[in-house]
Amino acid sequence: MHEIYSFVLEYLILRQAWNLGYLPFSQFKKIISYATGIYNIYYLRKIFLQLQNRGFLHKKKNLKRSYTYKFVGRNNGVNPKVNFN
Repeated sequence: MHEIYSFVLEYLILRQAWNLGYLPFSQFKKIISYATGIYNIYYLRKIFLQLQNRGFLHKKKNLKRSYTYKFVGRNNGVNPKVNFN
């Protein structure tokens, strides 16, 4: 799974996902499934949560009591944990 985490991270960096702004989980799910070819919601959520726990996603609460997330790249002044071991 560590290779998949690294691949998704590199894909989001190459796509410059920080320019997309705040997106719901469903949009990140589509991006991750397109990049990896994985369509199982359990694994997609696991990849997403791993990126969030490492500090690559900012979480913001909406008025509808849901959350949106923004990808934070390496160049945005934040120093997230890159090692997935």
